[in-house]
Amino acid sequence: MPHLDIFQTDTPTELIICASIEDHIKAVRNKLAGAGLEEIANGNTTITTEDRMKTVSQPSQQGGQTQHGGWTPGGSGHRPQQGQQPALASQTKPLPGKPYGFVALPSSFDTKPPVWHDGTGSKERFSGEIRCELENLTPLLVGWERGQVGDADSDWPVPATLDAVDGKLTAGKSVLCPLRAPWGKRPVIIPGDSLKGLLRHELGALLGAPMERVAERSYSYRPNALFPKDPDPRLIARIARVPNDGVTMKALDDNHQVRVTVKLELLPMNLRYDREGNLTTEYYRFDDASGAPYRGGQGAGEKLNSKRKLHQTLEVNPNQAVKTASVPTAVQDGYLATLRHLVDLAHGHFSERHPDVPKTITGDEARRRILKAAAEEVFQPGDLIWVEWDTKKKCIVSLGWHYYYRWAYTDTVRRQGGRLERHGLFPLDREREKDREGAPVKLSAVRRLFGYTGDNEGSASIGEGDHTQLMSRVSVNAALEVVGDNEADDQRFLPPAFLKELGMPRPSAVEFYLKQPYHPRSRPSDRATLVTYGDAAGYDTPGELAGRKFYLDRKDAYGNDGKGLVPGPAADSSPENRKNERSTLALEASKPGRKFRFTVRFRDLDAHEVAAILVALCPDQFKGVLGGHHADGYCSKLGYARPLGWGSVRIAARQLLLLDEAGDAPVLNEADPAAWVKQHHQKTATQDAWLAIHHRRHPDAEDYPRRNGEIFTFHTSLRAEHSRKRRYRQEGC
Repeated sequence: MPHLDIFQTDTPTELIICASIEDHIKAVRNKLAGAGLEEIANGNTTITTEDRMKTVSQPSQQGGQTQHGGWTPGGSGHRPQQGQQPALASQTKPLPGKPYGFVALPSSFDTKPPVWHDGTGSKERFSGEIRCELENLTPLLVGWERGQVGDADSDWPVPATLDAVDGKLTAGKSVLCPLRAPWGKRPVIIPGDSLKGLLRHELGALLGAPMERVAERSYSYRPNALFPKDPDPRLIARIARVPNDGVTMKALDDNHQVRVTVKLELLPMNLRYDREGNLTTEYYRFDDASGAPYRGGQGAGEKLNSKRKLHQTLEVNPNQAVKTASVPTAVQDGYLATLRHLVDLAHGHFSERHPDVPKTITGDEARRRILKAAAEEVFQPGDLIWVEWDTKKKCIVSLGWHYYYRWAYTDTVRRQGGRLERHGLFPLDREREKDREGAPVKLSAVRRLFGYTGDNEGSASIGEGDHTQLMSRVSVNAALEVVGDNEADDQRFLPPAFLKELGMPRPSAVEFYLKQPYHPRSRPSDRATLVTYGDAAGYDTPGELAGRKFYLDRKDAYGNDGKGLVPGPAADSSPENRKNERSTLALEASKPGRKFRFTVRFRDLDAHEVAAILVALCPDQFKGVLGGHHADGYCSKLGYARPLGWGSVRIAARQLLLLDEAGDAPVLNEADPAAWVKQHHQKTATQDAWLAIHHRRHPDAEDYPRRNGEIFTFHTSLRAEHSRKRRYRQEGC
């Protein structure tokens, strides 16, 4: 059942029903009619603030543009005024499109007993192979060999000049090309691992299985990223002083004790920043000779990667404390969690994913300095620091030793509250349960098909002894390009293309990687519209992961210059991009319309598992069984530059061959793939969402959203604005 928003109106017999995806409205239209509701054609779907307060359902679990439908029991209700348009109460714009989307995990997972490779599971199961043909609908480059210009240590050094590329290549430029066979016209080979990865990912979403290789990450934000701009904020930045008895030592981990402030003297709330030094009272200013000690920057007075000047003193007038406040235990714990985040080089702030590591600073340098400052220097008696103060509850919410301090979210990617395992990212209880021989009692759908290795947190602790690993019952060979006798290379390949730099969407982008049940409406706790990993303990509800990520097929993936196909919007041959070390020069990318053939072999599969593999590979071929009615059909994504529009492929199962071992010699008997899927396919809870994300020319597919031409700026400004809005209470609260 798709999730809907249902709003009451001023007419008692009338409702407004909303969904984030138009297909969700279509999916429930007959059910609504069957329940006695009549749709008002072109009904008034304006949503006012009063309507929002009278909602009779929880907000939709999907972000993006909301689709509205007006319904009324028995057909009663008002008609719209001419020219009246749907409106959202909030002035916040809906989140823009992007090149990827998500299929949410189901609320529960199915498990079944494992099938072993000793022949005991063969009875009434099927073995055989599926012979497939793949056609690329957009340019395709499944990278095999990547080199950098000037890398003399590479097995395949890239020269500074290439015959097909005008001009000299910049040192460090990345070059990518496909694998090609050494015979005949050197057909392109798509490695079997790439195809198997595609199949496993598709089946994980289609069958609603746990996600296995989601890396742990912790994130933080700056509570003071933007100043409050409207009157009467609930949360304010406030100066506080560390008293003589205001600090204790607490364990950061097994090896480190750090200084933690437990009591603070609060200074007046009406102090103004005196940048020019003109005020005589009610001010604060930095670096005054008579100022109190102040430890600017994350290095507590020492430069780490800061681009700003670090302040050493802070002068305040008047400097008498107006109140002494205890630091709540939750805030002390939040401060310790923030320190752990800052010094965690595997998953935290200064890990290798930080753009300044290692060119500006190494993670080890940052870790050493922060640990030293936290253990020996910060929160000295008389130090002035900053706190986030709740003006209504009269309590401290967060704190730091400088104004732009960082504060760790309460959740990480894999953990909730720092401890609880997040749903769908760890082995299930039945998978961890073992029989007397150490074998798992049951497995989830994808691990049952493809096995497990136990080499990552997603599959750790499954089985013991001889059962810590399980081999797959599905294998995929490489796909080989079909090349005609008279086909020349310029008919098969695009010219060399300087591709645009790929964006780096990461789970830190909470606006997309977490479900956003409120945006663009405000969330219940404050005026912010986004759900994060948890801004502060007790102040908001952390979000849920959006699910498995899929790149969307874009209608603008390539162009035509009148002489033939060109790389299209994905390419950028500007001098700036040619010099950009972070972008890639693509060689021998296959033109749209090339065909490749490969085989999927399977052993001891249930009938519905064979059907699931056929559906997962070939959504367009079996769209009738799946209930798909998208006008342009369906496709999958494979290879490099998928976010730029490349890599859209359509796979067809040409033959289904089943192994018959009853006779003197095993034989493969041909079965009808269409009939097999129709007879054995079992619809899953996630099927509709999975199919919708495979729309050809997906209506939601866009380039990475940007602000002032920068992807990074879009995301950081959005979250900075969130930090500002969370400071304000909802109206009437």
